[in-house]
Amino acid sequence: MEEEEHEVYGGEIPDEGEMEADADVDMPAAEDDTAAKELDEMKKRLKEMEEEAAALREMQAKVEKEMGAVQDPCAQAF
Repeated sequence: MEEEEHEVYGGEIPDEGEMEADADVDMPAAEDDTAAKELDEMKKRLKEMEEEAAALREMQAKVEKEMGAVQDPCAQAF
């Protein structure tokens, strides 16, 4: 099969498979919107996880403090 040259571009006419591969490059705006939404959702979830972790650390510190207060009198009895 001979390679055809495009009248306007002067280069080879791409095969159909090559054109499909380039289709992803032609639509970055839609991909950017989707990626931006996913990134925002990840950031929101990360913030929620950080808040949960902070609450757990606070609860753990409170329990450790209470347990320390309870154990001190027992330690003096022995």
